Amino acid sequence: MTPRMRTTEPTAGGSIRKTLGRIGVGITVVVAVVTTLLSAATVWLVLTRPLAVADAFGKQQVAEVVQALAGLMVSLLRGLVSYL
Repeated sequence: MTPRMRTTEPTAGGSIRKTLGRIGVGITVVVAVVTTLLSAATVWLVLTRPLAVADAFGKQQVAEVVQALAGLMVSLLRGLVSYL
């Protein structure tokens, strides 16, 4: 009777699970960062231009707020790229 030896190599299913787990964590981190940046930009916009935001929501023209948020995000990315 020969003793069974354990191998240290992971099984194919185990490595696939680890890879999918890492990808899932990476996607979760990206979504969390984007959500945090958008919420911070929204707060910044409300604090710096409260009348414009209130007027846009009052007239139900949310596109203006989204456009302002997009412009803020672009300027943020430009600043980040120029910093790096």
